[in-house]
Amino acid sequence: MAKPNRRKERARRANQPDLNKKALWAAVIFAGLGAALSFYATQLTFTIESQGIVEASGCSLNDWVNCDVANASSYAKMFSVPVAWWGFLFYAFAGLSALFGATGSNARSASSFLAFSLLLSFGAVLFTFLKIYHLVELGVLCLVCVGMYVANFGIVFSLGAGLGYGPAKWGGFIGDYIARIRGEQSDTGFEPQILKVGAIALAVFGIGYAGALNHSRDITGNVDVSASVSAHFSGGVYDVQYPEDASIWGNPDAELTIVEFADFQCPACGLSAFHLRPTLFEFEQDVKVVFMNYPLDSNINPSMQAQLHSQAGNAAKAGVCAEKFGDFWSYHDELFRNQAIISPQIFTRTAADLGWDEREFAECILSEEVHDRVVDDLAKGRAAQVGSTPTLYINGRKVAAWRNTDVIRAIVREELSRM
Repeated sequence: MAKPNRRKERARRANQPDLNKKALWAAVIFAGLGAALSFYATQLTFTIESQGIVEASGCSLNDWVNCDVANASSYAKMFSVPVAWWGFLFYAFAGLSALFGATGSNARSASSFLAFSLLLSFGAVLFTFLKIYHLVELGVLCLVCVGMYVANFGIVFSLGAGLGYGPAKWGGFIGDYIARIRGEQSDTGFEPQILKVGAIALAVFGIGYAGALNHSRDITGNVDVSASVSAHFSGGVYDVQYPEDASIWGNPDAELTIVEFADFQCPACGLSAFHLRPTLFEFEQDVKVVFMNYPLDSNINPSMQAQLHSQAGNAAKAGVCAEKFGDFWSYHDELFRNQAIISPQIFTRTAADLGWDEREFAECILSEEVHDRVVDDLAKGRAAQVGSTPTLYINGRKVAAWRNTDVIRAIVREELSRM
């Protein structure tokens, strides 16, 4: 005759659920992994939102293995806060529940939290498939995201094992949970205690959401996106011209045209430089972004009554030369990274770093052709009523909230829907 399982017998006698503590420790480890990765991804999303992508993050190795693109896209936010933050709150709740079950003596109370966490983990796994689809849409591999997906699967399996519900019993678990909530008798080994557990979960997620939302609004301002979009489309349309050889990012054949007039010495233009393209990564095949020079430098800009940015004119010329040398956007980014120390030495040193001949590049900056091109950009800017930098036009309409990524994306989506 087989000997009874002593652990189960003790649990039965104490009227306590039988918890597999080894499996629960595994859930603690997976939740810890997910919490660490989701916190990193949350910080990355907030950094991109506040500073743009100035330098590639540590988990962005190339154009394909790229966490920055994933965390700069609209897919990185849900209800106006980072998706990763929702993940962090889930990992915290599930991890603490598993720790409670693995170390505590009150298995009945712990099982209520574990059962609720298992339900949440089913939702996390389903959400994982949606996020995988988003990565496919963006055409990137986000290693931090993949790490969180692994944590999601690890948590659902280990929590299920901890409660005695393997994958084959997951459907039965959901049925048992609903039955117990309804007050029906079921040999589940746990009490849902939905009011107690639900209240604690609501507090965790509610307080966490409120804190993240306030932080996000501190970064971007409390902007009404819908009202901003309505105001944008009620404004006039300008005939914004640009030369055929202007530098373009995105799809040169796209109907949706975004023209930016900027000054390489303008601090606000530096913010725009590292925000605009990351904001538009997911629309790269649908838009063309055109860069136009509008240096606030009285040496070249006749609209300036006083000197503001004495190196901006030469920086604009250097940018035109970078177009001719074949890599404007890399040069553009380097000038803005070195904005605080911008000088003729920076112009030629940056050219040398990109593999160009310094002497030829310096001669290009001094050429009459390049000077005339900057003057022409300025004339086109004045015709479009540019009064400050950066000034952004989307299909001819001037954008007021150029700093708010949600507004920019909403305008782009509306423009695309009208085409």
